[in-house]
Amino acid sequence: MTQRILIELLLFLIPFAVFLVYRAASRDLRVRDRWPLTRLVIIGGVIAVLGLILPAIFQPRETEKCYDPVRYDAEGRIVPPKEVDCAQAALPGGENTTTITPSQAPVAPRDTGN
Repeated sequence: MTQRILIELLLFLIPFAVFLVYRAASRDLRVRDRWPLTRLVIIGGVIAVLGLILPAIFQPRETEKCYDPVRYDAEGRIVPPKEVDCAQAALPGGENTTTITPSQAPVAPRDTGN
């Protein structure tokens, strides 16, 4: 997360750095006019927003894969998350899930009247 924030901050600061290099490379080093701060902020904001949107759009993705989240198996061991074919994915409420009737549901001690 910190890396992403730093990348966005650097993308925002690119127009300021380019303008600073331009001013430093000019023949007259005296500042006659003010920095075009509004333009630089708008350009930097656009670059930063594009830096958020474009990677998500162009990121390669597999359409035939589904995500199988962390779960417990029948023996109580943790099964790590993995990507599986969508045909093999366990769907909620599917035939491979067990249903608990209200009589089998665990009851809190305060509900039993003890």
